Formats: sequence, C-alpha cells, structure tokens
Amino acid sequence: MMTKKSVTELRFNKILDQACREVEGFEALLLQVSTTLACLVEAEKTFENYSRHVAAMALHFHCLPTELDEEQIREYLFQLQQRSKTPSQTYFKHTVYGLRFLLKAEGLPYSFLHLPAIKKIKNSQWC
Repeated sequence: MMTKKSVTELRFNKILDQACREVEGFEALLLQVSTTLACLVEAEKTFENYSRHVAAMALHFHCLPTELDEEQIREYLFQLQQRSKTPSQTYFKHTVYGLRFLLKAEGLPYSFLHLPAIKKIKNSQWC
C-alpha cells in the first residue's frame, strides 16, 4: 500500500504550490484537511486530485472555498459544467467531492456551500 504524501510533497504540484503562495490560509487548510481525513481517503491519488480541484477554486476566487457564498459556488460549478466535453464530467465531480472532503475536515455540513447532489449513472445508460 502506498503511503500518503505529506503536504510538503503535495506542494510540488504546480497548482497546489501556487494556491499555498497566493491564497492566504490555503496551506494551513490543506494541512488540516490532510491530517483530519488521513483515515478516510485510502487512495493517495484521490486526496491529490481533490486537493488540486479545491486549489483551483481557491485560486479562481483568491480566497478559501469556505469563504464563498452560495452564488459564487453555483457560478463556478456551472462554468465547470460548460467547459466539460465528456459525459462523465470528471473535473466537475472531483471539485464537488473535494469540497465535500474540505467541509468534512472543517466540521461543516454539506449545506454550508450548497453543493449539488451528483447522481450515479449506470454505464448502460450512456449507450
């Protein structure tokens, strides 16, 4: 089993490093999320992906995602949906899931950021 990367190792990722430099409090938030959710996220890549998507959102608004209002979240997620050309909308989903993990680490309910529900679609429905 792979060991979890430390926050320092994750910062070598360009977007995470940029968010840590440019968004006040992001590095501390990333550290808190990584320690709080260490037991919940088994796959190292999952944590990395979620962290990158949350970092992209923080950079977009130049603040922590927990400081955003409902309208900002809705607009950002709408933009992600419009950019996606694939049916799975992976980038959109990873952003929502990353925000959910962030909220869990902060002890906040999902309703705090008014995140949308993501319906599971069976593969046979895409044929």
